[in-house]
Amino acid sequence: MPFNSLIFIGFFTFFVIVYYSVGTTNRKNIIALAGSYIFYAYAGISSILYLLLITIITYSTVRALKKNKVNKAFFPVSIISIILLLISSKYLKDIILQIVNIDRANFYSDSLLFTVGISFYSLQAISLLVEVAKNRYSDHFTFRKTALFIGFFPQSLAGPIHRPQELMPQFLKPKQFNAENIVVGLKTLLFGFFIKLIVADKIALVILPVFEKWIEADGVSLIIAILFYSLQIYFDFWGYSLIAIGLGRILGFNIKINFNHPYAATSFKEFWHRWHISLSEWMRDYIYIPLGGREKGYGYFLIAVLVTFLISGIWHGLTFNFILWGILHAILYLLEDIKRRYTKNIFLSDIILFRLAKQVFFFVLISFTWLLFRTENINDLFGIIGKIFIHMESWSFETSNTYYLTDVNIYYILIALLTFSLSHTKFVERKINNIPTLRWQRVTDSVFICFCLISIILLGDIGSQEFLYFKF
Repeated sequence: MPFNSLIFIGFFTFFVIVYYSVGTTNRKNIIALAGSYIFYAYAGISSILYLLLITIITYSTVRALKKNKVNKAFFPVSIISIILLLISSKYLKDIILQIVNIDRANFYSDSLLFTVGISFYSLQAISLLVEVAKNRYSDHFTFRKTALFIGFFPQSLAGPIHRPQELMPQFLKPKQFNAENIVVGLKTLLFGFFIKLIVADKIALVILPVFEKWIEADGVSLIIAILFYSLQIYFDFWGYSLIAIGLGRILGFNIKINFNHPYAATSFKEFWHRWHISLSEWMRDYIYIPLGGREKGYGYFLIAVLVTFLISGIWHGLTFNFILWGILHAILYLLEDIKRRYTKNIFLSDIILFRLAKQVFFFVLISFTWLLFRTENINDLFGIIGKIFIHMESWSFETSNTYYLTDVNIYYILIALLTFSLSHTKFVERKINNIPTLRWQRVTDSVFICFCLISIILLGDIGSQEFLYFKF
C-alpha cells in the first residue's frame, strides 16, 4: 500500500476517523496496531510474517533482559536472528524476481510474496534490544507496545528509524483531536506529495530515456541526467519523510526529521549529518562507536569507518554496486579526514562565494556516487563513466539543449530548480509549520496550498512510481 496511492489515502482517511472516534489512549493504541498490521498485510503474507517474527524475537529478548534471564549467548543470537531475517528477505525478493520475472517497480500489484519495510523496522528492533541491554531505556514492556514500536505504519515502512526513547513514550500520551496538529499535518502531507509527484516523479520522466539509452546519449546529456538523478533521489526520499511526518502529526505523534538540506554540505562528514539522519545516527551508535571510533587510535578509526560504510552499502542491497558505493564513500570520507588533519583551515572558507563553490563541487561529486544506485549493473556504470570522461568526442551541447530545454522537459526542470531553491529558505518551513494569524499570511498560505493541490490534481500521476527507498 504505497503512500502515493489512492487506496492508501482512502485507508488513512478511514483510519483517522476510527482512531479519533475512540476515547482512551489504550484503545487508540489498539487501533494503531491493528491499522499497522492491516497496512502490512496488504503487501502480502511475507510482509506480515517477517514483521510478526521479528516482533516476537524482540519482545522475548526484551522480557528476558528485563528479568535478567539472558545468558551471554542469547542476546547476540537475537541480534543475529534479526539480521539473518533481513538478509533472507532481500535474497528471497531477488530470487523470486528472477524466477517469475516480475518487474521490481511493480511488485506491490503483481505479487504477494515480498517483504516491505524490513530494512527499516529491523534496525529499529535492534536499537530497542541494545538500548534495553545497555540500560539506556527502561520501561514496562508489553507485546502490544513492542509490536507498535516496530510496526507503526507512518514511519516503519521507510523510516525515519527511531530509538525507543523517541517513540515509545509517545504511545502513552493522550491523543486528543487537535485542529493545529491536523492542519500542520495536512500541509506537511500536501507538500510531501507535491515534491514526490510533481518534482521527483517528473524529474524521473525527464532523465529515464537518457539512462535507458545511455549508449546513444551524448556525454553532456549524461552529466545532466546524473545531476538531476541526485535531485530525484533527494526529493523522492524527502517527500516520503515529509509524508511520514505529516501522517504522524495528524495522529498526534512527532516523527523525527530525516533531512536537513544535505546538498548544502561541503564535505562527506557534513553530508552524513544532513542526509538520512536517522540511519546515519544508527550506524554511528551501533556500528562505528562499538568498533572503537576515534577513541582507540587512528587505526581503529580507519577500520570503523570502512566497516560502517560497507555495512551501509550492504544494507541498501546485496549487489556489487551497493558494496562499491559503501567502499567509495568510506575512501572519500577518509581522504577528507586526512586532508583536514594535515592542512590548515584557510581564510577563504569564511567567504560566501568560496563556500558556495565548495557546495557546487560537492554536489557534483556526490551526484556521481549516486550513479551506483541508478545503474543496474557494473557494465552500465563503467560504460556511462567512460562516455563522460574518456570518449569526450560524444559531448554535444546542442543535442543536450535540444532535449532538456524543449517540450515539457523545461517546465519540469524549472519546477525542480525552483523547489530546490525554495527548500533552502525558510519559506517552505513557515508555510508548513506555521498557523497563519494575519490576513496576508492567510493569503500566502492559501496560494501555497492551492498551488500544491492543483498541481497534484492536474499533473500528479498518483501511484505510478513507487518511492525509491522502498526497494531497499
